[in-house]
Formats: sequence, structure tokens, C-alpha cells
Amino acid sequence: MILGYDKGASAVKVVALDGDRVLFTKSIVGNEKPDGELLLEFMREKQVAEDDVAAAAITGVGAEKCCFEGFIKPIKLIPEIEATGEGGSWLSKIDEAIVVSIGTGTSIALAKNGKYSHIGGSGVGSGTLRGLSKKMFGIEDLCEFFAFAEQGNRLTVDITIGDLFSGTDTLPFDLTASNLAKCRDDATDSDWAYAIINTVMEVAGSHAALACNGYGVKNVIITGGVSQTKIAKAVYDNFTKLYKLNYVIPEFSGYATAIGAARRVINGT
Repeated sequence: MILGYDKGASAVKVVALDGDRVLFTKSIVGNEKPDGELLLEFMREKQVAEDDVAAAAITGVGAEKCCFEGFIKPIKLIPEIEATGEGGSWLSKIDEAIVVSIGTGTSIALAKNGKYSHIGGSGVGSGTLRGLSKKMFGIEDLCEFFAFAEQGNRLTVDITIGDLFSGTDTLPFDLTASNLAKCRDDATDSDWAYAIINTVMEVAGSHAALACNGYGVKNVIITGGVSQTKIAKAVYDNFTKLYKLNYVIPEFSGYATAIGAARRVINGT
């Protein structure tokens, strides 16, 4: 068994893999405990015996500062882009793709022929949502924020193609022409929450579409904790139709980077 440990800017993701099987996953937000203690707690919680663990694969922006005192198994440090690319490709069973990781910010990797390279990103991600949610709505928990947003309708907040044209043969009426620009007086807080989340998702998806055009690939794999939401599915289903690209949100997408790190160790790479 290999453990995967993704130390992000605002959360820690931990997984356990046995060959091609994802056995356990856990997301830890806002915990200041030492990394070794978190890993051992994960093992106790999931009833993983120390003898069953061959190694732990560590990745993420905070990986180099991790301290695993008390954890005696081998520690393997995996570059984050390799972990993200490997995780997205393996989970989706797609070898050639743009892999988008919507974390605190957003990173974009090219997966091609088993190799992974960083090609861009932005500061817009779940951290953006967390900050705006707290400041505008007093909601600190992202799951609560998404549930609140799902009650809304972004069409009272966003300007769409349908607002500007009476008819078009090429663009869908609900395509965003300008994010957050309509702001009708009757727009509710849930409408605004939905539109803000939609903006972050669209920014990531549009960057991926440009990357596909530049690198000649047709698949986009969306990963990160916020990818496992109804709003993400709605946005990227629409993007598949709009851009004629294959946007995929695989199972366990929220843990793709931790899973990818573990897979790199399993494969001996």
C-alpha cells in the first residue's frame, strides 16, 4: 500500500492506494497539526496497519516543508505537476490531455506520452471563492457556500449572449458575454454566489481551451476539490458543447494530485 499526501496552501489531501485501487481518501482543512501526526491519524482512522504501508508519496506547494516525525516508512517527494498530470491521466484513463488543477489557485499541465509539463495557471481558484465567500456572505465553509449558491440563478447577475442578440447560429443564448456585469436589482445573494463560482470555473475552463488549441489536444481533465460539485459539472458540460472539446471530471478528481503522487511511486517513476 502507498499513501499519497498532497500539502496544499489551504488543505491537505491524503489517500491510500493498493495497486490500481483507491482504498481511502480524506481532506483536511485548516489543521495545524504536524504532517507526521496527520498521516498517522489517517492510518488509525482508516485502520491501516503500519506494516501494510510500503511508502508515502508527498507532493504539493508545501511538500518540501513537511515534517514526518514519528512516521518510519520511506518518504518520496514527487513534483506537484507530475503528480497532477499523473493523477488526472490515470483517473480518466486519458493519456493526452490538458490537466487543470483548481486548488487555492489554478495550475495547468500538459499530459502527453506519459510526460507532464507545466504550461500555465492563474491566481483564480478555490482560494478566491473562499475569500469572496467570507467577505461577501459571511460563509467560511466552501461546502456550505456551494450549497448556498446552488439555490441561485446566475442569469440575474451575468450578461449572456441571449441578452445581446435576438438570434445567432453559432453561439448558445446562455453563453456568458460578461461575468457579473448584469447585476439586476432583484438578484439574490444565492444568485451572486452562483455567478461568482461560475466565473472561477469559466476562467479555468477557458484557459484550458486555449491550451488545447496551442498544444493540439482535444481532452481537458478537471481536478481539484471544487471539481466534485454540481456547478462544475454544469459548467464543463456546457464547455464540451461550446468548444467541441472533451471536458472530463473523473471519479476522485478532488484527490487527483495525491493519487498521482502515489501512482508515481507505484510505477517507480
